[in-house]
Formats: sequence, structure tokens, C-alpha cells
Amino acid sequence: MRLLVITAMFITMATILHIIEGLLPPIPVTGAKLGLANIITVAAIFLLGPRMALAVAVGRTLLGFLFSASAVGFAMSFSGAVLSWAVMSLLFQLARHSFSLIGISLAGAVAHNIAQLTVASFVLENISTFTLLPLLMFFAVPTGIMVGAASGFLIRVLERISKGEKR
Repeated sequence: MRLLVITAMFITMATILHIIEGLLPPIPVTGAKLGLANIITVAAIFLLGPRMALAVAVGRTLLGFLFSASAVGFAMSFSGAVLSWAVMSLLFQLARHSFSLIGISLAGAVAHNIAQLTVASFVLENISTFTLLPLLMFFAVPTGIMVGAASGFLIRVLERISKGEKR
């Protein structure tokens, strides 16, 4: 029961970050986003395990869809979240000692962009959307680093809280 409540809290935090990001002014590059909700997904992989992190990624995209009501936006968000989760979970399980938290987050950011471009190419019926890939990879580096660093901070804080430590 405790794991279910904690997972629901993670889904809520990720959804709030997803909504906040939607309210921010857009980055002047088509398709580029900060990926704030991925902070929670990364933390969930490390604290709750890949299975519960998938629930977080799927739950936040479903709830985000309720707030945006855009089918294309949902398809892009869902595909990005799931592929990103899969790549990060795989690295976490198989190579956690070879990759830092930031490295895992960077891999997730790259996977997220590839999934979204794939969906966009199907929706637009035009493979030329992949011409945005180099530019999106350029933006994936700072956002992946930021998400990884923020996730590390969140993980440390939540671990201290779970142990009952004060500052």
C-alpha cells in the first residue's frame, strides 16, 4: 500500500511539472522542451524501480492529456516518455555502475527526442522531420544534464526524508 501511495505522489509531482512546463514560454526550437517531468521519472527509477517508474511515466502522460486534450501531443509525449523510460531503465539495470545519474538522464533525453520525431514523421507523413534531430540533440545535452542534476538532488532529499533526517 505504501508503494502505491508513493507512486501516486510521484505521478502527481510529474503531472504538475508537465503542466508547469506547458505554461512556460516555448523554447525557440521546434520540439525542444526542458523535460521537467522527467526529473520525477528518473528519481522514480532510482527510488522505486523501473516498474513503478513506468507507472509514473504513463500516469503523467495520461493525466497531461486530460489537461491538454491534444491527441498528437499525447502521442508524442507518451512515446517519448515510454522510450525514455525504457532506455533509462535498461541503463539503470545493466550499467548503473558505468553511467552516472546524469549520463542515464542524457540517454533518456536523446531517446525522448527520437521517439517524438518518429511520431511526428508519421503524423506529418514526412521523414524530413528528422532534419531537426541534430538541433534537438544539441538541446538534449543541457536539458539532460539539468534533469539528471535535479533528479540527484530530489533523490538525496527524499532519501533523507525517508530516514527521518532533518537538514
